[in-house]
Amino acid sequence: MTALSRQTLSQLPDSVARPSYLDREPRVGIAHIGVGNFHRSHQAMYVDRVLNETPDAPWAICGIGVREEDRGLLDALRSQDGLYSLSLFESDGAVTSRVIGSLREFVLVPDDPAAAVARLADPDIRIVSMTITESGYVEDPENSRTAGDDPVVRADAAGDFAAPRSAFGLIVAALRARREAGVPAFTVSSCDNVQNNGTVAKRSVVATARLASDELADWIDRSVAFPSTMVDRITPRATAAQLETVASLLGDVTDAAAVVAEPFEQWVLEENFALGRPAVENHGAVFVDEIDTYEFMKLRLLNAGHQVLAYVGLLRGHTYAHEAMADPDVTVWLERYWNELALPTTELPSGVDGAEYVRVLAERFGNPAIADTLERLATDSGDRMSKFVMPVLTQARSRETFTEVASRILASYAVAVSETTSPVILASVSDEVRAALSDEANPAGFLAAIDWLAPLAVDAPFRDAVAAQVRTLRSR
Repeated sequence: MTALSRQTLSQLPDSVARPSYLDREPRVGIAHIGVGNFHRSHQAMYVDRVLNETPDAPWAICGIGVREEDRGLLDALRSQDGLYSLSLFESDGAVTSRVIGSLREFVLVPDDPAAAVARLADPDIRIVSMTITESGYVEDPENSRTAGDDPVVRADAAGDFAAPRSAFGLIVAALRARREAGVPAFTVSSCDNVQNNGTVAKRSVVATARLASDELADWIDRSVAFPSTMVDRITPRATAAQLETVASLLGDVTDAAAVVAEPFEQWVLEENFALGRPAVENHGAVFVDEIDTYEFMKLRLLNAGHQVLAYVGLLRGHTYAHEAMADPDVTVWLERYWNELALPTTELPSGVDGAEYVRVLAERFGNPAIADTLERLATDSGDRMSKFVMPVLTQARSRETFTEVASRILASYAVAVSETTSPVILASVSDEVRAALSDEANPAGFLAAIDWLAPLAVDAPFRDAVAAQVRTLRSR
């Protein structure tokens, strides 16, 4: 067995597609912060398609890791010349695999923050994109987070961004260096599941800069493009069984950085890139002037649907999404959420049939080959519930069945989080919130204790309904 590399590409079976452009050494024009599985199944794949068609296009990617925890993956990718396999698992058991080559460089910020700043300040870098999860944005009024409250960002600012350790400190330092050198600002593109993620990213970058310089913050506010995007592809952490399947597809070549995903893909972007962009619209992406309806649709139906599925499913004892989707006692609440609360309050893009969209979502959620865990769906539980589910509940309060459906969803969330020991589910849950969720004497008290739920706490009949649902679920 030999490790995947440029030298061993020829040893792959003919059924495994591979990049055709590596000998052309495409220039790096994108720096991406957060080189996790999703980025590699989505944006890097789209860029790989562009480079296969136009190998001289200056859009190869430099992967940036800001955390020490990123070291293992970046080292694995470096050892494989940046190459990795992407395998798509169909619901009927079919699997196809290809090698992606668009990641050509890697920088781990903890090793050399100054080198990371210099790489982003290089005029060749035209886009800095990021996948840092919903909880990674440091200026978030909805969750009462400010950049000044983040200890890493605060330390970056105190050091005048000379050796930044945070994603936003790195971006600010690089933008300042470009400004001082007379180099135009790169575009900052968020690829996270956040409504108006361009605006959210801008808010965090500007607030981080303002900790050190109002003048720099104002310049960023005026001069830097922050397009919003909508991204979609279910990309779970690979199971041992999936990795065995991938290994069988790769033959005598081993891959220490393999990614598995569903076949479905979608990328919708605002046309707002100041220094150009790869022609991903030739490879399935869609550029629009108004992205709001696409974002609303995806976040309120897919991402919020995942939250409903996760908490109701966990309380039924399920581990995987496809198991929960096979349980009528779970899907009844997911379908009621979609049909009675979400679809009636969601403006859909022109030409999109809501019933068909959720039918396809149900098929995707139920794909047994993906083996997506409910724990993954419930990661950063409070942040995801507040951003995905709460906007729907706020707008659906006048719906006839609101109290019955919404109380079940929130009670499931409360009981599941209060009972779990999963560190990823509890990652954004404070001790005070956990105590409120676990309070048997006041089972609906968490509504008033959690900021984003407070608007629902003033409704006494709704509080009573939530309390009754919590008691029922705790006695199951």
